[in-house]
Amino acid sequence: MVSAVSTSSAGLSAAMQRFDGAASRVASPQSAAEPVTAVTELASASLGVSINTAVLKSSIESEKRVLDILV
Repeated sequence: MVSAVSTSSAGLSAAMQRFDGAASRVASPQSAAEPVTAVTELASASLGVSINTAVLKSSIESEKRVLDILV
């Protein structure tokens, strides 16, 4: 369980960094040359954040259930 939490936390951190970079590129005047690429990267990073958040939430809830069984 701990590895699932640490893996999803690391994935969430990486996805947030990708999201931040993609958002900067979308807002940049230089991205006007390739707006589709910038928006696609932003959507992909957003999906990564959502997926890793769901995995983290599920892992934490599973750990809570295991602790409830043990106690």
